[in-house]
Amino acid sequence: MSKNTIKKAGLGTTYTRRELTGFLIGLAGQNIIYNIIGSGLTFYFQNVIFIPAVACSIIFAIARVWDAVNDPMMGTIVDKTRTKWGKCKPYLLFIPPVIMITTILPFINGMYASTNEKYEVKAAAHTEYVDFVESEFTAFETVTFKGKDYEGSELDGKTFAIVSLNNTWELPKDADGNPLRDDDGNLVKTPVMVYEIGADEAGNKTYTVMEEAGVDASVVEGFKAVKGVDTVSGGKGVWIIIWAAFSYILWGMTYTIGDIPLWGVTSLMTEDQKDRAKALSLARICAAFGFIGMMFTFIAPSFKGIFLKSMDDQHALRAAYILTAVILTVFSCILFEFAGLSVHERVEQSSETHTMKENFQTMWSCVPFRRLLISGVLRSPIQLLSLVAMPLVMYFFFNNNDPVKMLKAEGGLVLGIKTLLLLVGVMGGMLISSGITPGLGEKIGKKKLYNIYSVFGAIPFVLVFVLYYVSHKMGIDLLEWKIAIPISLIFFIASWAQGGLNVLQSVMIADCVDYEEYHNGIRPDGVFFSGQSFITKLSSGIASLIYGGVSAIVGFSGANLSILNAALLEGAKFAEYGGGKYATALFFVVSIPPAIGMVLSALPTLKYELTDAEHTRILNELNAAREAK
Repeated sequence: MSKNTIKKAGLGTTYTRRELTGFLIGLAGQNIIYNIIGSGLTFYFQNVIFIPAVACSIIFAIARVWDAVNDPMMGTIVDKTRTKWGKCKPYLLFIPPVIMITTILPFINGMYASTNEKYEVKAAAHTEYVDFVESEFTAFETVTFKGKDYEGSELDGKTFAIVSLNNTWELPKDADGNPLRDDDGNLVKTPVMVYEIGADEAGNKTYTVMEEAGVDASVVEGFKAVKGVDTVSGGKGVWIIIWAAFSYILWGMTYTIGDIPLWGVTSLMTEDQKDRAKALSLARICAAFGFIGMMFTFIAPSFKGIFLKSMDDQHALRAAYILTAVILTVFSCILFEFAGLSVHERVEQSSETHTMKENFQTMWSCVPFRRLLISGVLRSPIQLLSLVAMPLVMYFFFNNNDPVKMLKAEGGLVLGIKTLLLLVGVMGGMLISSGITPGLGEKIGKKKLYNIYSVFGAIPFVLVFVLYYVSHKMGIDLLEWKIAIPISLIFFIASWAQGGLNVLQSVMIADCVDYEEYHNGIRPDGVFFSGQSFITKLSSGIASLIYGGVSAIVGFSGANLSILNAALLEGAKFAEYGGGKYATALFFVVSIPPAIGMVLSALPTLKYELTDAEHTRILNELNAAREAK
């Protein structure tokens, strides 16, 4: 046996239970990391440090273009690797600590927009008003209401003076210099007086106290939106965006170095087709435990209280996300390391290697693989389900407040049950489908089942938006049981189709490796599974572009989100805020684009050549040839 041969005497032809367990633990850890970035980072960029949605979309698009080169390049490097451990195992041993660092880096960034102390004001009681003399006050601002947002309103074209009753914009502080908070932990706000600025017959300024009920409150809200939010500009703003782009692209590169060998090793751990399908099925189930990474968005706000003594709410939330990212990433990378310590490669490898150009030609010339690649790209919008799931939960169920705090409050148990119901709907179908799909594939046929999932899986996605839209028009709260139960059930069916397609894609790519070995004598495990990595990340990028585009159109971006989050903390309702346009946008992106993508993904695979019968014949001949050798 040559030094380039990986199969070792005494290892047998398939993996042991211990090896499989270690591999699955590692894969679960790796997928937690993916979801920390895949769902958590988008939320963090747009909803915590308020980078504009358009900038986020451009960042993700650039990263995906680079992945078009980086993933096949890494696949080529893996396929050229020859060590005493094999070609995939070395990467699984040494890359997790690197990924740990690059996963944390994107979160260490500045705030692109944030509310300032002028946002933390409230209209004073009318009994507190005094005659205003401009020279006697240093803390006052003027604001004029113009534009389409105020056309026809009582504020249109008017100018007001907002005067701090404390004669300073600085928030009240305690003896230690920290902002004062009430018993509920809310900032003690600065009271302000509102005057309409006019002119007398001589042209002198006049300041008229607002006595009409509600007008002063409306003026204060407008003032907060105009003067109470700081957006960085110049070099600092450019640096925040550059760091976001650089750190995210760096993460994508290092993640690929671990992802391709992790999936590629499944075709090297066993020569048995059923054992491989079993490993890939269990892998997809364990990948679903990456849901813990999606919970990152849910968990992080609970740590905000640690930082509130010395920070405002928005900076405290940023610090809480950084802390949570560090803790969860370290834990996940420890799990990831189990894969490298456990797996053994058993399938014999040829000493022949190929250039990157040759591997690109191999990928494209293998017709079954090419069909899967195109199908996966067309299905890209399906990633919106996992990308927007946590923003949907955070805003609809918890009004973007601290979830743990709300669950402990009165009515929190019922709220928790309804939230769990939705999360089970979004993730439960995917999890169960991952376990059942391989068995269904054997009975129905992988190609047929793949197309069934694609076409009929579009229906529940459409129904999600229909149910939301009808309930919204009828004024029915989405949290009512009569809506919460059916919408969770519909999400369950939709996620079932998504989970089934994920499993079938992995199994069918592994089949294509056998197909290529049979026809051309090479096993491009790394290159072909780099295609799966490419599909996953390109899909995430396209989904991010769609989400960013829709967010930009409706204004769910930048300083507007800073204002929205502050308003929600003060008691506004997300479902009603802005006439419900933000709520409608979130439900639109998790339903209509995924439905379209599902249908389109069936088009390339309608004529998929590698049927189950053909693959069985190919595999039998390959195994016979290996035995003879």
